[in-house]
Amino acid sequence: MPDTAVAASVTVLALAAATWMIAATWGAGPPTAFWVDLAYRGFGIPMILAGGALWARGRARVGLLLIILGTVYYLQFLRLSDVPVLFAVGFCLAFLYVGVFGHLALSVPSGRLRGPGDRVYVALCYLACVGTQVARYLSDRPTGPWNYNIPQVNTGWAIAGSLIMAVLGVAGIVIVLRRLVSALTLRRRRTGPVWATMIIVGGLLIVSAVASATGRPLGFRFGVEVLMFGGAAVGIVTAYLVSVGMRWRSEMRIAELPARLGGLSAPPLEALQAALAEAAGDPTLRLLLPRHDGTLADLAGRPAARAEDPARALTRVARGEELQCVIEHDAALAEGGRAIASATALTGLVMANVRLYMQVSESRRRLLEAELAERRRIERALHDGAQQGFFVVLTLLGMAHSQAAAEGSPLAGQLDTARSRLTEAIKVLRDLSQGLHPRSLVEHGLRETVADLARHHPGLLTYEVPGRRWPPDVESTAYFVIAEGVTNTIKHATPGATVHVLVAQDGDDLVVEVADNGQGVADPSGGGLRGLTERVAAAGGALVIDSPPGAGTRLLARLPGEFPSDAPDPAQADPPQAVPPEGDDR
Repeated sequence: MPDTAVAASVTVLALAAATWMIAATWGAGPPTAFWVDLAYRGFGIPMILAGGALWARGRARVGLLLIILGTVYYLQFLRLSDVPVLFAVGFCLAFLYVGVFGHLALSVPSGRLRGPGDRVYVALCYLACVGTQVARYLSDRPTGPWNYNIPQVNTGWAIAGSLIMAVLGVAGIVIVLRRLVSALTLRRRRTGPVWATMIIVGGLLIVSAVASATGRPLGFRFGVEVLMFGGAAVGIVTAYLVSVGMRWRSEMRIAELPARLGGLSAPPLEALQAALAEAAGDPTLRLLLPRHDGTLADLAGRPAARAEDPARALTRVARGEELQCVIEHDAALAEGGRAIASATALTGLVMANVRLYMQVSESRRRLLEAELAERRRIERALHDGAQQGFFVVLTLLGMAHSQAAAEGSPLAGQLDTARSRLTEAIKVLRDLSQGLHPRSLVEHGLRETVADLARHHPGLLTYEVPGRRWPPDVESTAYFVIAEGVTNTIKHATPGATVHVLVAQDGDDLVVEVADNGQGVADPSGGGLRGLTERVAAAGGALVIDSPPGAGTRLLARLPGEFPSDAPDPAQADPPQAVPPEGDDR
């Protein structure tokens, strides 16, 4: 039979027994106020209902304890029976519910006692609550009817039983209070309301026991015990409902984890760890990754020590037979049942996606590096091969023109025209090679390359660029962002528009901003800007295009500015080669 059906069946049986006992004994003894009878007789019903609800939600141990607490509470009303056996059972077990309450207080929130000390305490509670009543029954030979509203003689065994329960109550409060104070944040937030209620009810129970032992008036005891029963019924149920609500909220946050990871603004695994910690409500949560030697390491690569603290727990995340990671977290999270199961399943999916994301990112980075290397190769081939050959031809034409002019040959004009055309062709070829990959970018860095760009467009471009170096693919991508922004301004902006370039370091990132004061309305889906967006993404960055009507166009690129472990240092790049100045006819 499913747990839900079992929980429902047990709850219905317990409610039936409690209802029968209430109906059979209502109004017995001297008349008392309705609210007093309601507090005394109604205490067990909320306990049974709350226990059934928790059992149905997978908290079987705690739920069963609450059902037992609510049910055995009504055994005391058997003392109103005229049947001697029923009276004896009711008298001896009248305070059994106090022992169950002590058991519940120490087993919260899992329903399990933590160790030998807890077991000894709970055994003493049951022994005191039942044993003193049995001894009292055998010694005092009481007779019925017996009820909370019927005054009785305060015998020696009655006083001893009350004082023993008071001492055990103080010990129980000390144990629960220590757990509340020493609990980690997640445990305290989830179980704190229940523990606090237990402490308050335990305090009222001690006051009631001491009042009974000292023979305080019945009216005083009514006030204390009505507060105790009413407060316990309302407080414990409310505290558990709050706890269940917090677990439900945690499950909802974990279910939203994929959406939280939709936009990764941090390295993927760090983003996953941060989002999972926030969703689970456990700031101490961390991801541990398996290493080749079978040990675990945190995201910074530091070896993870074995968790010996019982307040910490390790949850394995595996896909098939492959261990993907281990989640180290507060042990209180493991008691959430479905919450940790959902977190584990979603973490497995996200880990798989993160690995795919990292593989794709690495592949795009390698492609960008290959493209950059190919651009350099073509630029060197043009410069060292075709361009140098053209310079030789240009020199020979110059010599031929000088000789023809000296001899007055009519070929002098044609040679001069050929030399001019070849000079223009060399300039076009130089511009082409510079567009593929500016040599000054390799030799001098981004600032000098932007300065060259500004010299080619006087009055158009102003810039703020630091003199430091960045990884070659980052510098190349930053340059193409700047070049595309300047080109778009020349082609599309209103006449007289100017461009300002700002390059700055922001933490580990390189930020490039290109802004003009033209008419705006640039089309991000256009070939140039779309290709630029893809290039920036391939470098592991992001490009934002802001071009409102009449307010100019602003390109903002954010690129990872740190050198990857396998990236070459720009200082180790190809040695600089002599480049003839523009207009040199050698």
